[in-house]
Amino acid sequence: MNPISAPEDVSALWLHTLQRAVGRASHDVKDALNGVSVNLEVIRSRAARPDVPASAVLQFAEASAQQLDRLTNLIEAVLAVSRPEREPADVALTLRRITTLCTASASSTDAPVRMIEEESVGSAMTRVRGDVVRLSLLAPLLDVLGSTDRGKRASEVTCTLSGDDDAIQVVIATSDRRTALPESIAEVVRSAGVRWTEGEQDLSLAFLRA
Repeated sequence: MNPISAPEDVSALWLHTLQRAVGRASHDVKDALNGVSVNLEVIRSRAARPDVPASAVLQFAEASAQQLDRLTNLIEAVLAVSRPEREPADVALTLRRITTLCTASASSTDAPVRMIEEESVGSAMTRVRGDVVRLSLLAPLLDVLGSTDRGKRASEVTCTLSGDDDAIQVVIATSDRRTALPESIAEVVRSAGVRWTEGEQDLSLAFLRA
């Protein structure tokens, strides 16, 4: 069988990674929808009674609004990550969408994900293809988020964006778990121009500036 080309390889790997991310988010979509539905049903049933003051449904309306905001943010993040990237790709924008997607979980044991953008970044446009950028960022994040012990509160994952004259850097770090680029995507992203170094608990990715 002939080897597939690099663009096809990236597309196949990205599809698999996106499916993992959407699968992880599906529980949160259902949970938020259920929260909106339950609170609206309480409001409907109480509002139908003439003796119930408006203040009696206020907390349920606020809870419903919060769940709707959460659901909106999650769906917008899923849609943004799913759409084709514009070229040249913006590393900051892509990372922001991915961290939004990864922080949507309602589980109390899921690791929080925080993006830190340093002033040194400037323009975050890169010559690396957009689909490679998002694959390089999302795949290791999903791995580190999936490496936590069940029932134990995971430590925060930070994604620090910085830059120098030649490249935009993203450092994905934790305080208690190994963070690495998955072997399944390493050769593809290397061929596409991404460079990285791995520490015990951090992964530093470099994307050449456009």
